[in-house]
Order: sequence, then C-alpha cells, then structure tokens
Amino acid sequence: MGSRTGSDNDGASPGKIFIGGLAKDTTLETFTKYFEKYGEITNFVIMKDWHTGRPRGFGFLTFADPSVVDTVMQEDHVINGKQVSLSFDHFVF
Repeated sequence: MGSRTGSDNDGASPGKIFIGGLAKDTTLETFTKYFEKYGEITNFVIMKDWHTGRPRGFGFLTFADPSVVDTVMQEDHVINGKQVSLSFDHFVF
C-alpha cells in the first residue's frame, strides 16, 4: 500500500502529492499516463539533478479533483517495474 506521511495536508496544494522511488528511466509521459487513470492532472514534474540533468527518482503531481488523492494513496503503485511511495506534498515546485 502507498505510504502516507503526516495526518493532514497543511501547507500543500489540495490534490498535490509527492511520488518517490521512481526508476531513473521513468519519463514524464510514463509518469502522467500511469496516474491520469485516477483523474485529470493539472501539474506534474519529475525532479532532475541541476548539474547532470538526470532524473533524481522523485516527482510531484497535482490532481484537478483533490478527492482523488485518498484513493491514490490507499493503493500500491508500480511504475516501470519499481514500487513507488506516495505522500502528501509539503514542498513547493
């Protein structure tokens, strides 16, 4: 099951989650295609190393409908053969 940190979504945009443990070869297309089955995505990013430009293995996305997040957080997620972890976003991008 996806892990959930914190007890609420204070300080974060509604519908915004952190996805960690992404395979280094995960593309934005793969990332968004996987999660759009849950609902419309309004914003997304896979973070990259400033120096090398390579993916850092985590990203953020925001669903248009914040109520989708509870469903997403309760399920296990495997993207590109790697289990990822989810938490409410506590960072700004």
